[in-house]
Amino acid sequence: MGAAKEKGGAPSSAVKDAMSNLAEELLTRNLVESRPAIEGRERVEIFRGQDLLAYLSEHPEAVAKALPNAAKNSSSAAEQAKTLATLMLKRGLFTRSERLFKKPKPGKQRLTKFPRKVFYCQDQAFAEGAFFTWKVQRPATPWVAVGSYLLVLLVIACCLFPLAPFKVKQGVFYTSLTMLSAIFAIVGFRCAVYALIWTVAGKYVWIVPNLFADNVPITEVFSPFVEEERNKHGKPYPAPALSKRIVAVAGLLYLLWFSYRNTPEKGYGAKLRSSSDNLFDYLLEHGSLNRRIQDDSANTGGGDDAAKDSDAEFAEAVIQEEAGGDGGDGHDEL
Repeated sequence: MGAAKEKGGAPSSAVKDAMSNLAEELLTRNLVESRPAIEGRERVEIFRGQDLLAYLSEHPEAVAKALPNAAKNSSSAAEQAKTLATLMLKRGLFTRSERLFKKPKPGKQRLTKFPRKVFYCQDQAFAEGAFFTWKVQRPATPWVAVGSYLLVLLVIACCLFPLAPFKVKQGVFYTSLTMLSAIFAIVGFRCAVYALIWTVAGKYVWIVPNLFADNVPITEVFSPFVEEERNKHGKPYPAPALSKRIVAVAGLLYLLWFSYRNTPEKGYGAKLRSSSDNLFDYLLEHGSLNRRIQDDSANTGGGDDAAKDSDAEFAEAVIQEEAGGDGGDGHDEL
């Protein structure tokens, strides 16, 4: 009775494992094209239903291995592939998703092949033209273990930083200062170019507009390199009058100069200034101290020779004085 129920009802654990293994293989080996996306606040990987059906139709042996016996009565490989995809969807190996933005971006003629943002679809029926989100996790790669060990070493190095040699502290300081200066330089350059083009031409143009975008892959950060802001209809924003633009930029520059000129001697700004001054003083003081120690250690050999010479001269003077005193006393006795 139990065996019959198992045959006619829910499939066995072996069939479940076969489906799960097939889903993991499709994802990890990229047998079905998948792209990273954002669903809500979670980073996921999505694929198209037509790509899954195309692969399953071309590989009937994989379908036969994962499909239960009760579902192998379909007449064609395409029907069997769709049946397997539907079962995988019901098992929760992936879920159906939809584009968050249904219209092309401003300046584009059509939608991208894979959207960057999706949302969970209430209709969880399998459709060939729909997008689906993998619920199968990729296995951890060896680089994850390497990154974990490096992170632990980094924490230990930060804890031992006060005991580090002066050269190490100096290198960390100048490296951090260089990176921070580069970030501020890039941000300042982008803002300066934006302000210049906006003031002269009234255009809202950004250099590397995706530099701080969190929903763009790192490979697409510099694409496009220059882009003009547009409204939802794909048209450029209207430019204010030239006099208003000049007054706005002049007011902003004056505000920056006034803020720098009248930095408070007390408060957060003073703390930042004092902390930076203390750090510079620390580096300068320890640098000069190290130089003095090195100079003293270099001159140690010469100082010892001079001390030895002075001791020898003093001993010789004492001997001569004693010899002279003995001679004078003998003459007086005679």
